[in-house]
Amino acid sequence: MSSQVALGALTPRQANLVEAAAARIFPTTDTPGATEAGVVVYVDRALADVYPELRALYASGTRALAGEAKRRFGVDFLRAAPDQQDALLADFEAGKIDGYSRAGEFFETLRTHTMEGVLGEPVYGGNRDLVGWKLVGFPGHQFGYDDPYINTVVDVPPKAVARPYATREEWDAQSNPE
Repeated sequence: MSSQVALGALTPRQANLVEAAAARIFPTTDTPGATEAGVVVYVDRALADVYPELRALYASGTRALAGEAKRRFGVDFLRAAPDQQDALLADFEAGKIDGYSRAGEFFETLRTHTMEGVLGEPVYGGNRDLVGWKLVGFPGHQFGYDDPYINTVVDVPPKAVARPYATREEWDAQSNPE
């Protein structure tokens, strides 16, 4: 795993497979991808906290991903060529993995979690350095916009919310420290 963090739900092997698959789903190009966004951290935290019922799906899915790569290509998924990884993931997406009936479900869950990890609130573990928000031009959660900003592009750097703020005054104090 490229980012050395303590894991709460995934094993190191599972984390490496999730990171590699997510990197093919949302690849790094001339812009950051799933790896830079820290998707694997998001997935691990989600499985440890709000989605513990999906741990078994990730365990069986990563095992099937590794096994199918070995069967088809003679190498582990982590060592397979990018086009081989893409072909294998396409078959998972289509649910066409012999002996693993949950392939489509696993792929769809991983794709959803990948997108959440790239574009979600960073407090949940992904969207490291706000890379996802920068990609789409999202300025972060603002308390509100004055009328001149409604229906216009707002050119401000993204800002993540560290915690919810009950009042505009609390938000302003956090946003504009003196």
